Amino acid sequence: MALAQRLGAAERRMQVAIEQMDGSPESRIRYARARAEYREAEELALAVLGARDALALVEGSTAQLMG
Repeated sequence: MALAQRLGAAERRMQVAIEQMDGSPESRIRYARARAEYREAEELALAVLGARDALALVEGSTAQLMG
């Protein structure tokens, strides 16, 4: 659950940064930071989901071998 919350919070910060874009260096920096945070959260989510899928695949293969 914490992973989904992190991704959701990062997405909200990125949306706020987009809404507040006014061309200033500060707004571009704010957007770049929010985008980087979102990208990190997304990569972590994909890694966790990939690990879970791999575990399920291994467990399924093991169950077939044992059964």
